[in-house]
Amino acid sequence: MTILQLPLFTRVSCILNQCIKECIVNVSPKNYWRKFNKHRYYATTVNLKGDAQNIVNSKLPDISGFENIHVHDFIWEKVGRWSNHTALVCLNTGRSYTYGQLRKTCGKLATSLRKSKLLPGDTIAIILPNIPEFVIIALAANEAGLRTTLINPIFTTYEIKRQIENADTRAIFTIPTKYIDIKASIEKNSKIKLPIIIVNDGTNASSISGTIQLDDLMRDDIEDFSISQKIGISCKDTVFLPYSSGTVGLPKGVESSHRNIVANLLQGMDPTFFPGIEASEHHQEIVPLILPIYHYYGLIIVLYSYLRIGAKLVCLPQFSAEAFIKLLENHRCTVLHIVPPIIQMMINNERITPRHIESVRLTLTGAAPLGEKLIANFRSRFTTGMNFIQGYGATELSPLATITHPNMSTASCGYLVPNTQMRIVSTQDDTLGRNLGPHEIGEIYIRGPQVMKGYYKNPKATADTMDGDWYKTGDLGHYTEDGILYIQGRSKELIKVKGHQVAPTELEEVIRHYDNIKDIAVIGVAHEDYGEIPKAFVVLKSGVKINENELKEFVAKRVAKYKQLGYVQVIESIPKSASGKILRRELENL
Repeated sequence: MTILQLPLFTRVSCILNQCIKECIVNVSPKNYWRKFNKHRYYATTVNLKGDAQNIVNSKLPDISGFENIHVHDFIWEKVGRWSNHTALVCLNTGRSYTYGQLRKTCGKLATSLRKSKLLPGDTIAIILPNIPEFVIIALAANEAGLRTTLINPIFTTYEIKRQIENADTRAIFTIPTKYIDIKASIEKNSKIKLPIIIVNDGTNASSISGTIQLDDLMRDDIEDFSISQKIGISCKDTVFLPYSSGTVGLPKGVESSHRNIVANLLQGMDPTFFPGIEASEHHQEIVPLILPIYHYYGLIIVLYSYLRIGAKLVCLPQFSAEAFIKLLENHRCTVLHIVPPIIQMMINNERITPRHIESVRLTLTGAAPLGEKLIANFRSRFTTGMNFIQGYGATELSPLATITHPNMSTASCGYLVPNTQMRIVSTQDDTLGRNLGPHEIGEIYIRGPQVMKGYYKNPKATADTMDGDWYKTGDLGHYTEDGILYIQGRSKELIKVKGHQVAPTELEEVIRHYDNIKDIAVIGVAHEDYGEIPKAFVVLKSGVKINENELKEFVAKRVAKYKQLGYVQVIESIPKSASGKILRRELENL
């Protein structure tokens, strides 16, 4: 058996580096991608001979410099260049911070956190929507050497209580409307060191007795955090503790170090695909912060990446079509980071016109597959030259592993980011654990400096999820001879029909081409003879009906017999997570 040994690029010469910089500044986005990718991806051919382990290496030059820098220092490294530029603005209230104000405020809060007897390694919890203060708290906690756990503000008391207790939380930041839930969730919790810290979200809510006001921890008379106070914070220390279900089971705390996060920021900002241009006297990127910051896509890929280059980030506290339209009308966004459900909403909402996105040169999507049909519908609707790229990753990967460039098919998840390796491992009984070659479907394993430290206080789950230093994603996929990754679905979501494996995402993409379908999800349901059989849940466009048998025949013409639909059920909406992933377990109960 031969291995796929993808060629590593020769280090980019100084001349090519200069060309890249000139391309970014001086040519149109479309020409930039064409010119740059010609050198970056197509200058070499694939060598299929070599190592017998079928390990796929990134085709991009390695990055360095992430080993000994803290997250906050990485973000602030160039802040002096754009201190007068707006860093954050709240869509709802208009309150904003310049980079100079943001840096100073974070320093003052970091001092207050340390003086409040929060020690390096202690955990704080942020339970907030996308507001500027979320950013201040996160960066201040990074600087003070604290661990930050991120909690969805729509969680119930039970869900909040579980995460706060599991994360050994010492202090909690939230808004007035969540106070009652938070208070109930920490009753008899002796680990909490401070009263609940209330963030003024611009609603002018009255002060709550027995709490601390965030504004009091950021007063002008508080000294900025000093260099001497930073001693003792290691780049290997855990800086964020988001929760993820991983491949199976209840949510688990993902330990991400400063090193993990900085590495992934550098990987994701490789000029091959990163669209951001550093702020200058005459230019500033405008990026809407639509995706929830408690999710790594919003926090790392959007917020931290663009703060690093001096962009203006427009915070959207709660997503709705009305708020999204208002954002597009009031801010000439240059880059959009969204998920497929938002693209679908843009297609279906007649109030959104080409005028709203005329300044957007690139849209990046992740968290859920983006089909060719969806992109085709978008381009037909808006007749825009906007480019799309798609990323793939996981919270455990800090979060990015692969990404496309604008000239690639959106059916793929693209190439590995720098310093990253991949292997596809067989899940079949007769070849279990064997590394597979091109076009063979198996579980995706990823290795690189972005892989988490492990699951907090859960060595068993860590051991089950890791194979040495390889992260087992639980996702199924295959790669091509060029090292391009294609996702086939989750290993736990696979439908087994007479022993054959059926990927739900494959059937979903087929059904999207059927007229009058607004949204779709497929799961496997028990069948007496076949073991399982595919069932489609469909959401119809307004005012239409479908014939179940006609849809089944439509699919039957396009897939092998064992993949054909057994059942079709019309529902009002597909249950999805905040990041756009289909919640298939909820469909099992319908």
